[in-house]
Amino acid sequence: MSTAFNILIYLLFGVLVFGSLAPLSSHPHWFIRGWDFPRVQIVLIAIVAAIAFVSVNMVNSRAPAISCISISILATAIAAWHLFRIVPYTILAKTQATTWDVVQADEESVNQRRFRLLVTNVEMENDRFEQWSQVIRDTDVDMVIAAEIDDRWKPILEELKPIFPHQIIYPQDNWYGMAMLSRLPIRESEIRFRIQDDIPSIDAMVELPSGEEIRVIGVHPRPPEPIRDNDATARDAELVIWGKELAEDDRPIVIGGDLNDVAWSPSTRLFLRLSQLLDPRRGRGFFNSFHANHIWMRFPLDHVFHSTHFGVRDLQRLGHVGSDHFPILIDLQLQPVLKQEQEPLEEKASDEEEAEEKLQRAVESEEINMSSTPVSMRTPAIG
Repeated sequence: MSTAFNILIYLLFGVLVFGSLAPLSSHPHWFIRGWDFPRVQIVLIAIVAAIAFVSVNMVNSRAPAISCISISILATAIAAWHLFRIVPYTILAKTQATTWDVVQADEESVNQRRFRLLVTNVEMENDRFEQWSQVIRDTDVDMVIAAEIDDRWKPILEELKPIFPHQIIYPQDNWYGMAMLSRLPIRESEIRFRIQDDIPSIDAMVELPSGEEIRVIGVHPRPPEPIRDNDATARDAELVIWGKELAEDDRPIVIGGDLNDVAWSPSTRLFLRLSQLLDPRRGRGFFNSFHANHIWMRFPLDHVFHSTHFGVRDLQRLGHVGSDHFPILIDLQLQPVLKQEQEPLEEKASDEEEAEEKLQRAVESEEINMSSTPVSMRTPAIG
């Protein structure tokens, strides 16, 4: 029994070592890139497996002490390797985006520069429309970015027009439809297809009560996953394209959506270095948004990033809305004075080369359409 158990533990650690080293590769295959997701789970499995191995062998005196020591060291190394990546997204780390103290200024003038955004993947097959709608009503947000909108969702969004009169709706039946609902005026907007002709993003200029305008972008790139044998090429290229474009824009920017990528992955961190945007999760927590129905397999897939013009008043993961994703709510304060106080991720010398490599790979795989013409809208609503 002990021998079979030990062999099983050895095999398990072989898998954990492979999964720990796999993300070092830039290969886009879903099997390689998927190992970026379960870092927390790998840490827990490594620790539990090491404790079980040592406990069983101490009781039965089957394995030599060197084996117990080796497994313990290996488990510690695996845990340390992954904790290095995930600790920045816990309360143990320093926050990257400044927490805005409302007491610092006159409440009325402050609220005119406040922006509350909710990001939600509704799950296209979800039919709990009223539950989702009630959560949206209860949050009192300024804007909603909703992914996986199809034609079935249009009547529900129409019912929300008294609250969100400005609506951009692009329904699709391929899990990549999108909507932007706003109580604030949308002065300009585009539906943009950055990589693939069936994967839209929404790019809009929104006017705050103060009269200042901010750029808000909703995104939902295609994930690497085994069911359709998709690799990470398209997703990575889309993040690179957005990162490069936003780096050239000095206006206040907020970009959010289901990125189908974890906060600590090389692709997301490259995007943040290229764009010089801030990740409000850093120093505040994981805010795991997927999978809503499986607590043991949850990852931070739904993101909001913002420029250094903003401070963070609040960041929350909301409750169940019938979807396989939890909504993420962020409360931001436009305060350009913070621009000099906040530090984006430090750029690396290899960033440009890495970015070009991802774009070139997408071009060669014919997954990128650089000649794609955005669908432009100068009216604040479609639908």
